[in-house]
Amino acid sequence: MPDTPDESAATGARNSCLDISLQPVASHIRASDGREIPFNKAVLTIRNMCDSEVVDVVPHATLGQEGGTVQDVSSSFSQASHLSIPPGGVADWDVYDLLIPAHPGTASKIHMFGYRAALNWRFELAAWASYRPSCSSKAVQTAVSRWALRWSVENPSTGEVHLTIEDLKG
Repeated sequence: MPDTPDESAATGARNSCLDISLQPVASHIRASDGREIPFNKAVLTIRNMCDSEVVDVVPHATLGQEGGTVQDVSSSFSQASHLSIPPGGVADWDVYDLLIPAHPGTASKIHMFGYRAALNWRFELAAWASYRPSCSSKAVQTAVSRWALRWSVENPSTGEVHLTIEDLKG
């Protein structure tokens, strides 16, 4: 399990042309009673801001559950092997569908209790990537981006689930 690099270990981070962000995206999730519940997804995005393609992109992430352990969830990135991103292109992943199930402490609860098992838990996500600009032979690693996220029921009458994302600086 790779350790989360600290900010000083991110070689080339100041010159990085990959932008890593986490944004809420409106969606729906099916409840066990068959209802479609408004549910904001958290989408982790890596955007290529370079003038050229980036190749050998290897995204990494760790996920910590409140009161639980921090897990390396990098294996959840289905496109992780030899990923390339064209100029202006993006790669994105749904945190709830792909990364949270990779955390053993959370996956079993969601399996047993559905989406409500993730409500009101505070999760901490750290993400970074290593890559190589196509015009270079030198690998670059981005800085580590960190967020805290929490889903909660915004409107009890509809069951609407709201997502709060907090950017954690260093």
